Amino acid sequence: MPQMGQVDFMETLARMYRDSRILYKNGEYYNCCYLCGYILECALKYILFRYGRKQDGGSYSVNDLKALAHNITRLNQTLDDQISVTRSIPASYRLDCGAKCPYIFLGHEGYPHWSPAYRYGDHPKWHEKKYCEKYVEESAYIFRFMAKIVNGGGI
Repeated sequence: MPQMGQVDFMETLARMYRDSRILYKNGEYYNCCYLCGYILECALKYILFRYGRKQDGGSYSVNDLKALAHNITRLNQTLDDQISVTRSIPASYRLDCGAKCPYIFLGHEGYPHWSPAYRYGDHPKWHEKKYCEKYVEESAYIFRFMAKIVNGGGI
């Protein structure tokens, strides 16, 4: 069996971002939305991995973050706790998912938020270009937000 490579959340985020744009341009809206959710997930995991501290003061490992699976709600709550309670992460690194990524993070107009559970094609809106556009806009915001963090420019 081939050995697995090292996990790099930012590299994965960039790959998902690039591929989502290709899908969108080619009218593959469903899979574009699917990848846009991973962009948010990778952003949250990167911030926690790079700057977060567990209750025992240690850094988060890749396996710690993988254990949180694809649960963007839990990842976001962990990040908020890190900012508010432990103050191990600067407040400017709060992604504010509910305000800045409402379609991906919360869902909209009664439709469900992003979840990999919809990978089989049963999300009611991901097929629609207009709905997908919102995911694309929100993932572009996430990408810009993360670029500022990675480049050390602050938020």
